[in-house]
Amino acid sequence: MSTITDITFPDIFESLSTGRDSSDRVLRTIIEGLLAGRYQPGERVVARQLAEELDVSIVPVREAIHILAGEGVIDLTARKGARIRSMDREEVGNWWRIQASIARLGVGFAARRVAHSEDNVAKLEDAMDLIRENAGQLDGFEFLMVLLRFHMVVHDVAQMPELNDATRRLGFFFWAIFFPQFIPVREYGPMYVRNHQRVTDAIISGDPAGAESAYQYHIEWTDALVNGERPDMDRPWVSASR
Repeated sequence: MSTITDITFPDIFESLSTGRDSSDRVLRTIIEGLLAGRYQPGERVVARQLAEELDVSIVPVREAIHILAGEGVIDLTARKGARIRSMDREEVGNWWRIQASIARLGVGFAARRVAHSEDNVAKLEDAMDLIRENAGQLDGFEFLMVLLRFHMVVHDVAQMPELNDATRRLGFFFWAIFFPQFIPVREYGPMYVRNHQRVTDAIISGDPAGAESAYQYHIEWTDALVNGERPDMDRPWVSASR
């Protein structure tokens, strides 16, 4: 059983923190509302209404909206005001490929550096246990947070914390909300386990090429799902591009 118990990522709030209580409270309200489905893509964020709900002035609300616009969470236009951004299938697929390139880099370096610490194998196995325990149990965004925890461990083994920062800067927390619209995550839980187990085995074996190849397979398989393909889990999947 995995010892990793926190998949809520409170650090997203820390990274956006202004140090001002009112502004940070507004930031947290909008982000938590987005994750909980209280805010829908395309929905207007009315500054005065939010200020009244939170009993704060309009200034921290406007500051929070501008911060989230900079993060790509909110579209801010002169005539339409502030709206929660929406993403279509193509955009989500493009962001997935960008994020996946970071993950592929991480697994390669993790395989090169796995022998640098005696604890690394145990960390990787623990992270893999987290995926195995939650695959088929969690839906959508929550399971993607499990996968992100796995990659944070991989980045730790790789001795590349910069990859975690890159993930945040690319807005993973936001576009990942739309990801499950195009992939039945719970249904394909067993394949997520198989794919990540192959990657984990290659990292532990100290095989960078094998780890990168295994993750490339996962990238292409996920691409196929995003584009509407529904592979038979009982048969080996082969990319149409190969």
